Amino acid sequence: MAGVSIADVSRVFPAARRQPETVALSRTWLEVAANDFVTILGPSGCGKSTLLRILAGLVAPTSGRVLFEGRPLTQPQRNIAMVFQHANLMPWRTALRNVMLPLQLQGVPRAQAQQRAAEMLALVGLTEFAHSLPRDLSGGMAQRVALARGLVYAPDLLLLDEPFGALDALTRERLNSELLTLWQAHRVTVVMVTHNIQEAVFLSDR
Repeated sequence: MAGVSIADVSRVFPAARRQPETVALSRTWLEVAANDFVTILGPSGCGKSTLLRILAGLVAPTSGRVLFEGRPLTQPQRNIAMVFQHANLMPWRTALRNVMLPLQLQGVPRAQAQQRAAEMLALVGLTEFAHSLPRDLSGGMAQRVALARGLVYAPDLLLLDEPFGALDALTRERLNSELLTLWQAHRVTVVMVTHNIQEAVFLSDR
């Protein structure tokens, strides 16, 4: 089960260019049970994204311990996916091929990867845009492609770093509803960071 545990974690970024060191996190504790949807709410600069990157294995804590599925988390894992505020799609790949990418990197046969990616695009309502390039997609569509890419290999833990923060209010509200539907269908463990109180209350178990 994809439980996550953070015990007494601190992260200090060293001083640089005559700037003092930055304490991004100090003695932080967090328990997330398998299949829960937990949102970390707070203003910009309070350490939310740093915490999420520690959970992704992208940033090492200065001190403390991080456990994922009962084992120390010290580097990125294949069963942890992360979706950022910006879609970060490869501009030369179609929506379908962007979603296929994680599977191809894992060595999944092309036909199988294409079928799985097509299923995920259908799930986020973008079947008719499967062969469109990112430049031909709206911001909301691009984020749905990014979400499909994050879910395509069925991760145990999905990390969301302000995934809809750059979108207009109407699109954001619609994608919140779609995300909730996807989570209820797949029941992966989700940790999301946001500064939007309404979004946090609407989506989260906690």
